[in-house]
Amino acid sequence: MQDFQSQAESVLKSEMTNAGLEITPKENSREGVGFLVKSPTEKQYELFLQPADLIALQSVKIPKEQLGEPRGELWIALIGFIPNSEHLTFLIPSRTLAKPDNFVFFEHDVSPHTHLSNWEIKVFTNGMKVLGKYIFHNQIKHFK
Repeated sequence: MQDFQSQAESVLKSEMTNAGLEITPKENSREGVGFLVKSPTEKQYELFLQPADLIALQSVKIPKEQLGEPRGELWIALIGFIPNSEHLTFLIPSRTLAKPDNFVFFEHDVSPHTHLSNWEIKVFTNGMKVLGKYIFHNQIKHFK
């Protein structure tokens, strides 16, 4: 997974820079909220980077205590890898997770063990119609 993490960081930095945005590592952050993105108009966003091996896994789980509360300036950058194919980059507003559709987006509350609670994003063929609207080129306009 560490190899996917490094690859995902490179992909994210490259795509954000090519889109004319400034991306920097976030200091003193929770484990997953690792980047700040600044637009030319000085708007600022936080990114939670989630790499995914789309052959081994058809879903990713994001621990709630790592992501924190969904809010307008917090986004999930889901970078999916398939061997011998282009990577897939999705930019998902964190608020999408707060209202799960139970098709692609799920919320798992594990009370009283809140440290086990998570949001899940399923990446599968039939779900690509839903995820397609979150593909990088459809969402990057929100960062400018």
